[in-house]
Amino acid sequence: AVVVSTQSTGCSYGCHKRICWSQCNGACAVKTVMERLIQEGGSIEDFNDFWRIVTNNGANCEKCGEWCYLDDGAKGYQACGENSECDGVRGNKCLSHCALF
Repeated sequence: AVVVSTQSTGCSYGCHKRICWSQCNGACAVKTVMERLIQEGGSIEDFNDFWRIVTNNGANCEKCGEWCYLDDGAKGYQACGENSECDGVRGNKCLSHCALF
């Protein structure tokens, strides 16, 4: 798959096997997430704080090869034929696990 990189955020996304996917923050981001939670006064007990940082709406990606298939906004996979069809959903939450590729 050809990958589009967003220079301002460092996040990559694209169309892979006819489904939109995006770089995501999973295992590689645990340290960053914990540091931000402490800095912002969040709590690991409040998973909304945790997920707000992990699912960063395409705003900041760790420099790690973790990817996930994206939610179309209705709990389904976002179909695509080319990378540009993923522009509007690149910041959506992961529908699949965030996994190393």
